[in-house]
Amino acid sequence: MKCKICLSEANLFGRAILMHEHEVDYFQCPQCFFVQTETPYWLEQAYQNPITESDVGLVYRNLNLSHASKAIINQYFNWQGQFLDYGGGYGLFVRLMRDAGFDFYWHDKFCENIFARGIEGDFNQPYELVTSFELVEHLVDPIAEIREILKLSDSFLFSTELLPSHSPKPGEWWYYAPHEGQHISIYSQQSLRYLAEQLECNFYSDGSSTHLLTRRSFPENLFSILKNPNTIARPSLLGRDAQRIFSLRQQGHSERSSLAIDSVHQDEQINLEQSSLTLEYKIIIDGVFFQLYKTGIARLWKSLLEVWSKEEFRNNLLVLDRDGTCPRIPGINYRSVKALNYQDIDSDRLFLEAICEEERADIFISTYYTTPINTPSVMMGYDMIPEVLNWDLRHPMWVSKQAAIAHASSYITISENTARDLEKFYPQVSGSTITPALCGVAPYFYPASQLELMTFRERFNLRKPYFLLIGPSMGYKNAELFLNGLDQLVSRQGFDVVCTGGSAPTFSAEARSLIPDVMFHALSLNDDQLRAAYSGAIALVYPSKYEGFGLPIVEAMKCNCPVITCANASLPEVGGDAVLYVGDDDANGMTNALLEVQSPNVRTQLIRLGGEQAKKFTWQNMGDTIKKCLFNQVKTLREVDNVLIQKILILIDWIQDEEVILESILKFLQIVQNVENLDSYEFVVETGEISVEDVDTFLSSGMMYFLMENEAPELAGLKVKFLSPQELDNKVIGKIVSKICLRDPNGIQLMIQQIPDFES
Repeated sequence: MKCKICLSEANLFGRAILMHEHEVDYFQCPQCFFVQTETPYWLEQAYQNPITESDVGLVYRNLNLSHASKAIINQYFNWQGQFLDYGGGYGLFVRLMRDAGFDFYWHDKFCENIFARGIEGDFNQPYELVTSFELVEHLVDPIAEIREILKLSDSFLFSTELLPSHSPKPGEWWYYAPHEGQHISIYSQQSLRYLAEQLECNFYSDGSSTHLLTRRSFPENLFSILKNPNTIARPSLLGRDAQRIFSLRQQGHSERSSLAIDSVHQDEQINLEQSSLTLEYKIIIDGVFFQLYKTGIARLWKSLLEVWSKEEFRNNLLVLDRDGTCPRIPGINYRSVKALNYQDIDSDRLFLEAICEEERADIFISTYYTTPINTPSVMMGYDMIPEVLNWDLRHPMWVSKQAAIAHASSYITISENTARDLEKFYPQVSGSTITPALCGVAPYFYPASQLELMTFRERFNLRKPYFLLIGPSMGYKNAELFLNGLDQLVSRQGFDVVCTGGSAPTFSAEARSLIPDVMFHALSLNDDQLRAAYSGAIALVYPSKYEGFGLPIVEAMKCNCPVITCANASLPEVGGDAVLYVGDDDANGMTNALLEVQSPNVRTQLIRLGGEQAKKFTWQNMGDTIKKCLFNQVKTLREVDNVLIQKILILIDWIQDEEVILESILKFLQIVQNVENLDSYEFVVETGEISVEDVDTFLSSGMMYFLMENEAPELAGLKVKFLSPQELDNKVIGKIVSKICLRDPNGIQLMIQQIPDFES
């Protein structure tokens, strides 16, 4: 198959089952790395629902892209020109841009226009700029179709996720979206450059997801404007558009659904996963550690997510996937976001806060020290290694850690010792806010069979009995203690040393020269090979001076591997009485332990005790502890919120003519517009016998009309909650301090009548 971008011969790259029924081949070009499917015969079926149900980031993406587009247009284009959003979906982006004062128009041949009705584009006129977001991956013939777009404007701003540099195959990267069947063209940065050459355009990119094809010339760092966007306020077109809608309505030409044209804020809630509307609370987990490292913390979080994926608790979670680096675990909800840049931490905090607000998160927890601005957070503490070892705490990573500690309202640590150290180094943290949650061990750690051990030894040419080292060799891991102890072992020539879990051994030349007659094997092992390495070792030697937990000790004990370690930090919590302890500078003690562990009686005892000790550590236990901590924190925060936020009941007769309902809503807004400290009130709207969606539409329309006639920016942050009559039970009524009754009070229950009227 020929590459659709550079016409080179594309090679078979992978296969996937699309839409749960079509087995489809994917091809990748070796020249430009563009990935394409075979001829997409399934598209008619795929576009029966043009906006897929899994696109839960629809609202957030449009908000984010509208901010980016405004900044780029302000800086590089004529903001007074006309613009077209090609493939505009429901029209939400067009609505947002018009509300911000930019003359945008809508076009989409597949999707219904909901938010930008009457603002359709005209292909017979030129545009200053054409935008198109999350569209080009749907194109069957990218060059031909984008060429047609460029007939409308000399500049084309678009978004699509770039193929990661390691070229993940279908099933290894979320963006292929095989369950939807619409992503048939996947672009690399090289392929977009080839595309620009074919179309005789200049190409600019943020290197991730937002790109520009243009016949104009701009600075190479064009997208750097997004770091400090130009926030010039333009006169909104909302009033003009709203007046047109209401004029049509007065003429009798407007349907009731037209009133929803500007119900952006409330429609965000409706367009999110419907299940989220019924959740008791929502937790955002930043999966940033998967972007940074593949070490023990990554194993910890992958294990926790696997536990939670089998529980109802999974519905309370949203994992932020940084640049496609998170492991995809069935049952867990993900949201793809940009990678963390430690050189721009402040921007990342704002970015996280925007997500938390859009997702209505109750609480935030990071896999590695990131924080939003305002959303409450629980901080996960793994160790105090930088503090204990006097590292430079001005490093951006440790600055982030300190910010996370300062921001958090409660803390989880992976050992009792880490909890004590957290209090020691950060006295502002109260011990009552710390919950230790000890790590577990994966079920795939168990003793290897003789066949597995033989295969492992043959694979890595292990001809002698060996000791096992885990992690980087030097520094606080203290591997030199092992070398010094081994040097004093008379029989050392009879052993090899296997090192894994970090970089190749970096022992000092002096230490290494002590034992030139011992073979060292620096191995990179998968889980099965690591299990075999544990099972076949004389012992795991883990002489660390400090650990937050010490997961390799538990893994070794599960695999019937004796352990030699030091009684430092958390290690006695993990090892208990089932390991051999030596002083962290006691070479003679290490030599004695290396001899002792070879005794059959000692080995048998250590293996038996180790098996019992390891049973104490399970990911299920850790997951349950963290889950309870998060739940209690949300409960506490809500109790505080309930004390601070006064609830006011709004009673409107929804079974009336639309004009009467609109008048009632305008009265309500008139009452509250001059209220001081409006943020301290939540308005509980009783929905009567009609749906929440209909009430939402009415309220949105009234808000738009009111804002057209009045300057009341404080109403933009109005807290509103919808409840049916059935949900207005005694418990809810007990929290309501006042009411605004805009209907005949006859028939209202006595307990509601007893609530005093609101005095503004």
